[in-house]
Order: sequence, then C-alpha cells, then structure tokens
Amino acid sequence: MSTSLVRRLRDVRLTDAPEVGGKAASLGELLAMGARVPDGIVLTATIATIAPEERSALVRAAAADLGAGPFAVRSSGVAEDGVEHSYAGIYESILDVPAEALAEAVERVLASASGERSAGYDGAGGAGGAGMGVIVQSMIEAEAAGVALTTDPVNGDRAACVVTAVRGNGERLVSGSALGDEWRISGGSASPRRRPERAIDRRQARAVAAAARRVETARGTPQDIEWAIDREGRLWILQARPMTALPPDVSWDAPAPGAYSRTLRFGEWISGPVTPLFESWLLSAMEERLHAMLRTWIGQIAPRPFHVVVNGWYFYSINFLSPGAMARSFPTILRQLLREPRRVAGIAPPTVRHSIPVFEREWRKDLQPRYRSAVASAEGRVETLPAADLPALIDGLAELAGEYFASIAALGGSAYKMEMNLAGFLRRHVRPPLAGGHLPLLAGLEVPAAPDRHAVASLDWSEVPAPTSPEVPAPASARGATQPELGQGHDRLVERRQAAEAAAYAALASKPARARAFARLLAQTQHVIPIREEQARELTIAWPVMRRAVLRIGEELTGRGLIAGSDDVFYLTRDEVLARLVSRDEVVGLPVIDVAGRRARRAEQGRLVPPLTVGRMNPVLRSLWEMFPKLVGAVRSDRALVSGSPASPGRVSGPVRVIRGPSQFGELQPGEILVAPRRQWPGRRSSRAQPPS
Repeated sequence: MSTSLVRRLRDVRLTDAPEVGGKAASLGELLAMGARVPDGIVLTATIATIAPEERSALVRAAAADLGAGPFAVRSSGVAEDGVEHSYAGIYESILDVPAEALAEAVERVLASASGERSAGYDGAGGAGGAGMGVIVQSMIEAEAAGVALTTDPVNGDRAACVVTAVRGNGERLVSGSALGDEWRISGGSASPRRRPERAIDRRQARAVAAAARRVETARGTPQDIEWAIDREGRLWILQARPMTALPPDVSWDAPAPGAYSRTLRFGEWISGPVTPLFESWLLSAMEERLHAMLRTWIGQIAPRPFHVVVNGWYFYSINFLSPGAMARSFPTILRQLLREPRRVAGIAPPTVRHSIPVFEREWRKDLQPRYRSAVASAEGRVETLPAADLPALIDGLAELAGEYFASIAALGGSAYKMEMNLAGFLRRHVRPPLAGGHLPLLAGLEVPAAPDRHAVASLDWSEVPAPTSPEVPAPASARGATQPELGQGHDRLVERRQAAEAAAYAALASKPARARAFARLLAQTQHVIPIREEQARELTIAWPVMRRAVLRIGEELTGRGLIAGSDDVFYLTRDEVLARLVSRDEVVGLPVIDVAGRRARRAEQGRLVPPLTVGRMNPVLRSLWEMFPKLVGAVRSDRALVSGSPASPGRVSGPVRVIRGPSQFGELQPGEILVAPRRQWPGRRSSRAQPPS
C-alpha cells in the first residue's frame, strides 16, 4: 500500500488534513480519543493524479483488509469540516457499496468534486480547488441513525443537545426526505419535541447526547455529529464537524425567582426587544394599572416583579398562578366574592358566563367612551403643550391604556374560558366529533366597527404605527380580488359555521336537554368572541399621540444638545428623560448616556431567538400551565414541524410562507399558508394562549 496515496483512518490526525481532507482527519482524531468509529481507509488528495486503472487496483487492494463489505464511500474535502466552513452535503456519498463496485463508487465521488470545481466552489472558500480525499469505511447496519447538535441551533443554548433520529441509516434525514424524531437533552433530562418514527427511546437519546458531549469536550467547540446505532445496540460516531453560524452564547436565566412567559398578556403584543423608555414608562404604568384593577375586581394579588427583561426581551410573570400566590390571594378573593360575586365568577370557566355582562356593560358605558375622549383631547393638545407638560399627558393616557388592557384581560379572558367550555362540551357529548373541533363554530362572526386609523405591530413606542388609510396597498394575497370576492370568502366561513352548528345539533337530536344547553353555551361564546377582537383592535388608539408626545420631548432634548436626534429618546429611561427635562441649570452634571451603544445592543438582541419561558416552574405551576392548551382541544402532534395557535379552523395544504414582520406582508401570495412568530400583528390578536386572569 502506498502511504502517499492510501492511509488508515486510525493513523491520520488533524495535521494531515491538507493530505487526507478535513472529514478523514476528523475521523482519525475521533478514533484517537477512543470514540467508536467504523474502520476504514482514506485515499489521499493526490489519488486524483493517477490513472483510473491504477486507482481501481489500489482501491481493491487497500479495501481488502476491511472485510467483505458493504462499504460507505464518502468525500473528504481539504477545506471541509472546518470551523469557518463545513461544506456538509456538497459532495457525493455512496452507501451500501459492495466490494466489487468500490472502484466505480470512488470514481463517482471524485467526479462530484470535479463538478463542484466547475460550478465555482473552488478557490477562496471551496474544497474543490484544494483537492479531495475519499473515505472508504465498513458500512454500519443501522437500526437507527441521525444527527446530534451539542448546542441548540435555534436559540444558541450551549447547555442543550438536540438529537434527531430516523429508523435505518441516516441518509433519509441528511437528505431531507424524512422529518425524523427530535429530542432535546439538557441537564440529564431528555424531552421529545416530535416522534413521527419513534426511532430511539429516552435512554438512547441521552446516550447519543453524552457521546456528543464527549466529542465537544475534546474538540473545545460545539459539534455537529452524525451517529448510528447498530442491530446489537452499539453506538457509532460516523462524523463530527464544528457547528457554524451559531447564535450568540447568552444566558436566559431569569433575574428574579419564579417563572415568566413571553406569550402571556403584554408579551403577546411585543414583537422584539423592548426599548428602555417603553419598558420603564408605558409598560410599567400599564402593568401597575392592570394589577390594581384585578385586585379591585376579583381580589387577586400578584407577586412582584410583574415582569423581567432578559437580553432585552420582555417576559411577563406567571407567578400569580403559583400555589403560594393563590393562597395569599384567597382571603381577598373570598371577601370580594361576598361583595361582587358576578365579577369573581370570571375566574373559573364553569361560572365565567355570569361575569361577562358585568364587564361588558362597564366597558361599553364607561371605559370605552372615556378612553376615546381622552385620546381625542390629547390629539388636540399634543402639539401646543410645553414640553415640560407632556409627561403628564403621557401618564394619563398610559394609565387609561392599562385600565383598558385590564378590561381586555377580563373580557378576553372570559372569551378564552368560554372556548374551553365549548371545546369540553363537544368532547364529552358530540359524537361523531366535529371536524376542526370547536373552531368552525366561531368562524365568520361579525366584529363591530372600531377606530382603525393605524396598525401597531408592537406596543413598543419605538415602532412606527402604520396608517391604514385606503391609500395603503392591500396585501399580496388580496391584490386583484374584488370586494365581492372578498365577501364571498367571508360567506364561505359563515357557511362552514352554519354547517358545523347543524352537525352538532344533529348529533344531539336524541338528547333535547343537552341540545338546549349547547344552544345557550354556543350563543354565549359567539357573543363574547367578537368583543375580544373589538377590544384588541381599539387598545392602541392612544399610541400615535403618545408617541408624538415622546418625540416632542426628544425634540426638546435634541435642541438642548442632550441627545443627537429626537428618536434617541426611546433609548433613555423615564427617570433619565425627566431628569433632563428640567431647567438647563439643573441638567448640569448629569452623566452622558451612550445612546449609540444601547441602540446597537438592542439590534444585536433582536437577532436572538428567545425561549417562550424563563425561570423555574414548580411541578404544580408547570402542570397548570401545560393544562391550558388542552382545555381548548389542542393536541400535541408527533409529526408537527412547528407548534402554535391556529388563526382559523379546518385543514389546508399548500406552500408555507414564514412572515416575521410587517415589512414582509407583501410577500404572502394567494394559496400560501401563513406562519408567523407568536406576536401581535396589526388588526387582530390571538388570545388562545392566554390563561385565565
């Protein structure tokens, strides 16, 4: 065997990468550290310089020591599997190659490198121009195989290992033809995210993660590892390469005890990292008013802090659901129950229907007109008030907005609980089950008109509200559609609702008492659902005028030379703004604020992928939190690529379009399925993820 042309895998090291390629050198290092790697040889990069007939003879002679086969024949590019570039999947790999076909397989792999050179992968980044080795290994008869990532590639959590698996060899997974199981392993605990194939169990997932961690420890950097489990249950490492393009290594530890959610109450309305001014002024004021109203209405005492900010992202406290908090609230809730039983009835789904008339009447007759009047008054004064008087204008609107949000929590929460009741009734009493569960019964309901002069993509003041005048272009999905056509779409929703109602009544025809109970429940639920949408649409009518007041303060500070531009004010805190909005003499000596640094840090934080919850839930709180989706009929799917709340009932097939912000709305095409992060977009809000208030 010519050592300049053929090397045993167990003899090569990373220093041999220029000769044998990055993949082969990596496998040699794995063997040296004691990992179980299939035996094999590597044809060095100079193998391409000899005649095909000589290569064929050399391959047959070199592979003789590996047994009868079958074999895996794989590329090993000189620039492949490095820290900067992995080039995974560029070149051809051929599996289950019999001994008599080895030479032909080697030629195909070499030819794939020639193709990439001509396609432009050589030179500065590609492996083609620098040469390529070819690996020949004994083929593992795999019961299961897959990939292990020693860092969560979505949020960059270095403490988590993500293991994907399929039955048989991993080619279906690597090629993308199979979805595969997915496990998340952290702190010794393995949790399945999906299991369409049930290729491995919890113990095997932990074993794969442990083996991957050993490789990561030896290499000193997060690893992307291909693995296989053979028919005797032995775990093999087939390949290891550094993970590239990872999110920043940040901690998502909560700065306060308890648990906090990004998707509850205010969190549903905030689409990115919060600015200092919004968090310290409007958001805090609204939270204070919300919890004051909830204590007045139902006696609930929520523990502080009401929220935490982690890496710039807002997380709302769910500690009011903890056993300790509920025990502390129990005496005040009991006293309030004796005073206003219909209000307190809104806490529990079985009695929530009694509270809806109370909160709806109070909202329509008092809060709604008072809020509209205050906004109209502020719009008439915002341009003429002295800058020193603008904070009082903002404070008044912020307090009213918090009160309005409390009304949404009460009525919107009631709508959510009524959905629970409706879904539970259908599960218990309607056979056969309705297609789509309870959702078709709530489709196509009319939402009363409300002020709609702008669209707010986030509650944060720094986000510019978009006008919703007729001059704004319609989304791509509606372009070319006439009003009658759009009306026909609504008519179809109404028809589906009516068909679902008819099916439910038919299933209950032999049980008149239950049919009457269903009719009452359905009417109550269909009444409150549009109210939720009407309220949600009106909440932000104060945002344009509050934002203008803030910018006027920014203009004042800019004129004094305290900030560079009016929109820099969003990166100050409320206390910093008020301290600078006094007379010029009193401003002397205040520290200079690094607005540019804060702006840059928020931009970096906007590229992070935050978890849905931070902090620690005790077992009781966790079981309660995980119970809510089930109460509206949500069923975990082992085959789901993503999980979330549906915006409409039924099933549909089509291309998926991921829309991450308002700037992408025009990309949505007719017939596409919209998938968006769990955020608040203009005009509508889903409250199905909101536990009871």
